Amino acid sequence: MNWPYGASDVIMSSVKVKSRTVGRQRHSLCDCHMSRPLLRPKCCDMQIEIPVDVLLNILDYADKADLAIMCQVNKICCSCSQDVLYRDICVTDYRREVQRTLAQSTHLARKVRSFSSYYKFPDLAMALRNMTSLRILKLSSAFYLDILDGCTFKLDSFECTFLIDYIESFPKIFSSQQSIRYMKLPLHFGSTASSPLEATCLPNLTRINATYSWLPYLIPGRPLNEVVMNGYIPHEHSIDLSFFALSTAPIQKLTIDYSCLSSTPVHLLASFLPSLTHFTLTVWKHDSFFVYGGVRGLPFY
Repeated sequence: MNWPYGASDVIMSSVKVKSRTVGRQRHSLCDCHMSRPLLRPKCCDMQIEIPVDVLLNILDYADKADLAIMCQVNKICCSCSQDVLYRDICVTDYRREVQRTLAQSTHLARKVRSFSSYYKFPDLAMALRNMTSLRILKLSSAFYLDILDGCTFKLDSFECTFLIDYIESFPKIFSSQQSIRYMKLPLHFGSTASSPLEATCLPNLTRINATYSWLPYLIPGRPLNEVVMNGYIPHEHSIDLSFFALSTAPIQKLTIDYSCLSSTPVHLLASFLPSLTHFTLTVWKHDSFFVYGGVRGLPFY
């Protein structure tokens, strides 16, 4: 949908939003008047009554500048605009204002559904604890998993780049995350975890992106249907890929590095993956990266 004017101009030119009950108090929107000149719809200057759910749909098309303006109109416009403004947060530069705001303002933190940060600030832990409605979490800085202690959100997706001292804390933290379906994990995984993770932890995990060392720990007892296995395996290292057969659901999509096949013949890999429909083979050669893709019928034998 393309709007002929800025979203805030259309809404605030002459709009009356149907009242709604917020908590125990009933609010009504009156005419919205701003000090700056406004663009009005060409049709007429009559008042337009807009239900709150329609207002929310309109705000989805507004940019951040318009949303910030709408926050200054009245309580309902402010609440609806904040719902959109704080729904997806991505911290990509070295400024801590956003995380500080979320650490100090619980009502704003509760609006966050997706949070991504490239930096770890002292107030990050408190901000995460305040995000009770968070569903997608991406952390790209080095951090200890205990930063998630006390968090009550239920994630659908978790991604991280670096973890510190997490062998014991991993099962403790993620045993309460029953709804996670996708995980992307760091390149390095500690070698002290010799047995698979209890099946009661991450029971609904269906997609994973990780290096080989993570997979024997996470695949057994879980309904994986898509696996991306990153990283190069030195030819002198022998690896066992039989854990693929321990997934409780058939793995249908697999991305794997060519080096993994040096110790596992392709016909043996195929026997572990009878339901495979999509196969991607990555190859490193002379510092160049190649990807070969295929579907069911790839001549494994």
